[in-house]
Amino acid sequence: MRNYEIMFIVSPEATEEDIDKINGQIEGVITAGGGKAEKIEKLGKRRLAYIVKKFREGAYVLFTLQGDGAIIREVERRLRVMDLVFKYLTVNMDGAMKRLDKIKAHRQKRAAHRSRARNEGSERRQPAPAAEQMPEE
Repeated sequence: MRNYEIMFIVSPEATEEDIDKINGQIEGVITAGGGKAEKIEKLGKRRLAYIVKKFREGAYVLFTLQGDGAIIREVERRLRVMDLVFKYLTVNMDGAMKRLDKIKAHRQKRAAHRSRARNEGSERRQPAPAAEQMPEE
């Protein structure tokens, strides 16, 4: 099973009950197909970057799920035929997670190298011990 994120935009005229109904339908499709909806996040109404179907804003919803390609195809098909949903985007998060892990490991390695270099540099910068002075006679 792969990890996916699906974000879709619902018409601003839709009520909370309509959005919950859509979320329930999508979650039902995911669980019926053997997938798992990990997180459903309603992000609320936001202004769109450009006018879509004569609307300037829309209600955003984000699904984080595990499933296979057949589940995703069915979810996208359902989103496509829903009148209240006017945009959606599906992202395969497996590649993104690998990339993020690789970046994180690189940053940790670089930070360790820098701290090691700072420690070595501070040891070199310590002043030399002062020469002992002869007592005056």
